[in-house]
Amino acid sequence: MKVIALGATMRGDDGFALALAQQVFASDARVELIIAGRPGPGLVDLLDTHAPVLLLDVVVSGHTPGSLHHFALAELPDHARALAQLSSHGFGPAEALELAKALGRTLPRGEFIGIEGARFDLGQEFSPDLLAARARFEALIRARADTLLDAEPQEQPCTSPV
Repeated sequence: MKVIALGATMRGDDGFALALAQQVFASDARVELIIAGRPGPGLVDLLDTHAPVLLLDVVVSGHTPGSLHHFALAELPDHARALAQLSSHGFGPAEALELAKALGRTLPRGEFIGIEGARFDLGQEFSPDLLAARARFEALIRARADTLLDAEPQEQPCTSPV
């Protein structure tokens, strides 16, 4: 499984998904953890995988700070259009998925989990709303990661007839 965390560490809440992904997955050998920052169109290449993907981000959609957003990757572009701007990145995950589809790439199986942010100025600390929602965000991330890992095909030992 591949976990891709998006955001900017020095921009307040925008670094929240990055920090949490490192805490949760840094020592998990079953997971390829990618701290992607703000890859823009480069996210298309990060999504070019046969492994299931868990994509984590802090979003801006007008919901209450600390609200969680959870979608299948294939559904993300439709939800992003409905919410106007789901990502604080300008060219965010929904746009990357649409670009990948336009380029004829196969989208990976996986999920997007976002948390609504409030503070994005340079040098700000995480907002109280995100800190208060941390346990819910982490629990959802862990549960969905476990589900994706359990569904991932396991390599079978090679046997030959005797």
